[in-house]
Amino acid sequence: MKIHITLIGLFLLFQAFFTFAEEIQYPVPAYDGEELETVREWEKNWAGKKITPENIDGVKEFVPATFLQIMKNTQLWGESWFEIVPYKEVKPSKGEIKLTRKYAGTCKIADDDKLIGYVSGIPFPRPKTGLEMAHNFDNHNTGDNCNAFEDMYLINGKSRYDRKMSLEVKFLYFSGRREIPPVPEILPNKKNIYMATHLEYSEPASMRGSRSIHIKFKDRTLDAEMYSWSSTARKVTRKSTAQKESTQGGSDASSDDQNVYDNAIPFMSYNFVGRKELLLARNQDVELLKKGHTEGYCIFNGFQRERIKTYAVECTHKNPKYLYSKQVWYIDPETWYILYADKYDRQGTLWRVFENANVVVESSYNNERIGTIGFVSILDVKQLHGTGGFGNYEIGGTGKYYQPEYYTQDALLKYGY
Repeated sequence: MKIHITLIGLFLLFQAFFTFAEEIQYPVPAYDGEELETVREWEKNWAGKKITPENIDGVKEFVPATFLQIMKNTQLWGESWFEIVPYKEVKPSKGEIKLTRKYAGTCKIADDDKLIGYVSGIPFPRPKTGLEMAHNFDNHNTGDNCNAFEDMYLINGKSRYDRKMSLEVKFLYFSGRREIPPVPEILPNKKNIYMATHLEYSEPASMRGSRSIHIKFKDRTLDAEMYSWSSTARKVTRKSTAQKESTQGGSDASSDDQNVYDNAIPFMSYNFVGRKELLLARNQDVELLKKGHTEGYCIFNGFQRERIKTYAVECTHKNPKYLYSKQVWYIDPETWYILYADKYDRQGTLWRVFENANVVVESSYNNERIGTIGFVSILDVKQLHGTGGFGNYEIGGTGKYYQPEYYTQDALLKYGY
């Protein structure tokens, strides 16, 4: 009898182990098996084709409904086109795979929707709810030490002209690190910082030399700290939380709109709508978008869109007075970036359409290839205005600009003068 009970116990133990092993399988590609074969068959007819307003109905089931309407309205937005390219898996770095598997099962969501127990990697490799998907997005991998040279085009679609803004942004992850020692956290980390950015403007002339830092904490429910250095006033000021909803520098993005959403995940409610196959840019040649832009036209030509099975998540802010009444995100299951999003005003009318064109960048530290954002498109459908942002990313940098001291108020003063 005892032997029988022991064997049952061992069987249950092994069953639990293999069930857990299956749950932490990572990475999980968007397609495999028969689904991948179906995509490859479809690509035989469509890959390499140039899609215009005249033939877009042939692939309309894979085009976001909001963008389909915009692209077909040539009278307002002008003629535009994109190319269909084959699906290509974007694989995580070795560091992300290792840490995701190591810490799988340690993350929990508290009653207030806050993520607890997070160390590094993707917290929920097999997400089941919209909230888990939102936390995965909030912890996607952009490279521990990253530098971006960004050119922003602020486009007036009514008057048909552009204004340009140029800046350089350095990113440092204090915790949640994947690749560059110390992993997973820089210690000591007395302020419990998750990540920080240090930004410097070079254009327009009125903003040249101005700087700002943005500090995000491990406790994501805490308000981020934001400080700015004015090259004209020569002083550091702290930005108020209320300023996060205001657009920046004439662009169509507020602080909350960075990377589509850059505020506390628990501030919103998330409804997982289901999986949605869309044509989105994940392995973009950014030079094609630069060549495809015509001044005064908000839609950039030259997108290289591939079929990808996204997570569709509907987001509603818990504060009814928030800037947007609703957002709909389409999240890449391989990189956890939001590739496309619709944002609605307080009256429930479509206001802004966001799209990220991702690129894969090789790290100078260990030659790992990491997916990141190469181009951002924001369309203001009410004002016929657009923002197009090109980012030339360098991942894996070392030196004084990737030390904690560079992300302080003292650094704004030191490098601002």
